[in-house]
Amino acid sequence: MTAIFDGRFLRLASKVSNLFLLNILWIIFSIPIITMGAATSAVYYVTLKMVKNEEGYIIKDFWYAFRQNLKQGIIIELVLLVGGVILLGDIWYFLHLGNIFGYIFAGTFSIGLTVYVLTLIFTFPLLAKYNNTVSGTLKNAVLLSLKHLPSSIAMAVLLIIMLYGFYVSVHLMIIFSVIGASGFAYFGSFIFRGIFEN
Repeated sequence: MTAIFDGRFLRLASKVSNLFLLNILWIIFSIPIITMGAATSAVYYVTLKMVKNEEGYIIKDFWYAFRQNLKQGIIIELVLLVGGVILLGDIWYFLHLGNIFGYIFAGTFSIGLTVYVLTLIFTFPLLAKYNNTVSGTLKNAVLLSLKHLPSSIAMAVLLIIMLYGFYVSVHLMIIFSVIGASGFAYFGSFIFRGIFEN
């Protein structure tokens, strides 16, 4: 019994240490900001392996995926950034009109923003998993996020909770700084694995 417990504890400790290292890599490679998309796809490349217990050398796998997806990651990140700014700007503008016309359009763009967030959640796992064009990756992200809406919403809720916790709690801020991005990707990889295999 003790041997079984020790084995499980060692496996858990190994996973946590790998996620810690992966999170550090994500932070370092995201510092230029413009490379955050490629760094995020590299994290998913590793965590999708981790959930199947197929991870090898974390740094080597991360660097391989980062280099493979650097160009597309930058382009996709810029496309998503511009799209997000436009949606938020439109919502802000129509809300400040202060009339029914403005509220209707603000609500319409808010629906668009919701789809945008769900698409964002699926985009970088898809980039990590499949070779595709930029438009193909984004199109598939939209379709899969809507087709698997409960999973998309669960991931979005978790992301919102983590961001809120990061904002309101110093303790959670420290925890999420240490393992937040990789932990989120690891949890999501269990969901994405099932979706991708189907």
